[in-house]
Amino acid sequence: MKKVLKRLFVHPAKAYISPIVTCVLLVLLVLILRGFSQTINYVDAFTIAGAVTFLLGMLGMVWYFGAFDTFGYSFAALFRDKDKRYGSLYDYSEAKKEKRSKRGLTFMTFMIVGLIAVCIGLLVGIGAYPNR
Repeated sequence: MKKVLKRLFVHPAKAYISPIVTCVLLVLLVLILRGFSQTINYVDAFTIAGAVTFLLGMLGMVWYFGAFDTFGYSFAALFRDKDKRYGSLYDYSEAKKEKRSKRGLTFMTFMIVGLIAVCIGLLVGIGAYPNR
């Protein structure tokens, strides 16, 4: 159990740079569009940015488990030399699965940062409007 949790949640610090930058840019974009004056805009900015970042992580998870292998195989079959083609979709999927398993679960960083941003947005909303 400890090994699984470590694999899911412990990543190098540089793996968190891209999701944090994505989230911060989305927060700033929403605040620029809505304004910096009202607290509800900060709630919206953090929850929207967190949700988008989390969903990008979910898209990465779907890619990691091979949902888009059919499209990759189609393009590989169209644009590669005949001697470099994979024998079948199964061969292509197995080769890609092996490559992906060596990369690790990098999509988890997007999901973690997204959930943290959503929690920040909810906490700002609860703190700003305690009587609602």
